[in-house]
Amino acid sequence: MNRTSIVRTVSALFAVAAITAAPEGAFALEFSFIVGGVTMVRDGKSSSAALGGRLADGDTVITAAGGLAVLSYGDGSEIRVMEKSRIRIGSVTVKDSGSVSVISGAVNARFQKLARGSERKVVTPTTVCSVRGTDFLVGVSDGADSRVEMKEGTIELRNPYGRADLGPSARARIGLSEPPAEDGEDIDLAAWKAARDEEMERDAEGRARKFEGYMGTMGERSAKSSARLGNIDSRLGGSGPMGRKEMEKAGEELSVVQRDMEDDALLNESAAASIDGILERYGREKADIYDSFHRIKEESNRVAEQQRRNCEALREVREAYRKAYEEIMGRHRESMEKIKGGFDKESTKPPKK
Repeated sequence: MNRTSIVRTVSALFAVAAITAAPEGAFALEFSFIVGGVTMVRDGKSSSAALGGRLADGDTVITAAGGLAVLSYGDGSEIRVMEKSRIRIGSVTVKDSGSVSVISGAVNARFQKLARGSERKVVTPTTVCSVRGTDFLVGVSDGADSRVEMKEGTIELRNPYGRADLGPSARARIGLSEPPAEDGEDIDLAAWKAARDEEMERDAEGRARKFEGYMGTMGERSAKSSARLGNIDSRLGGSGPMGRKEMEKAGEELSVVQRDMEDDALLNESAAASIDGILERYGREKADIYDSFHRIKEESNRVAEQQRRNCEALREVREAYRKAYEEIMGRHRESMEKIKGGFDKESTKPPKK
């Protein structure tokens, strides 16, 4: 195995780990500015947000009318949570995701430039915003539609239906069960949200049908991810040792599967939180609407359980990959030692004249 091959194999291994790996504290958030009513919910208990308070995975931040919260990272990046908004930190399924999920309302995210190969994720019920360093606005309607408005830098938007790259001053809309699409509508975020919320009120049943389709897609993707993961695992545990090219291919495939699985889990968690908001708003007074969304929430829970099992299986497959990598590198070291041991410097010297 030559040096280039070794580097490619090592890169394939590290690509798997780098998706979620981050230095301790890299994604730590704290309240650096608070105006008006800002509530933090942790483990089901609500309390008023405190300046300097640290946020942990699973925490929810809620701003009232006239409220504003600025959440800061150690590197100077920040998330401005606008009034009448709800966001959640991290993920139940994806450990140490470092993500911020916008459930409803709007945020202004400003991220410092990250090292190559790193990313931060701002998630909505309908899209993952993959960020390396940029300034942008994200809005989410009560019915889970999303809008992204760029100020500076570039961003990648992706969901189960497609992806898009946005540059400076560009806008995109990401409807429920739709791919990201550029938005030429000249309207501010507040007006956009008001229009989408009104649409939700007019046709809640139509929105429920879109959610049903979305959860169906999530379920199908979860099943496919499980099959893809099983295929990689069977190849790693085959009767004979894998060769260099096979290792590289398996590592690349595992990286893609991991990214897709984690994106889907984050999207499903955000969509489930959006459904919770709809159930809370309608209550049992409108029994038909409540029952429709309650069934969708149950389906979301079933998908989430499959996603959780997939993530557990992913950790096992990553460990199998690590062992296979160490084995192939061990064989390489043995070969190099044999070559060195059989190399006689004296025999290669030119004859004396």
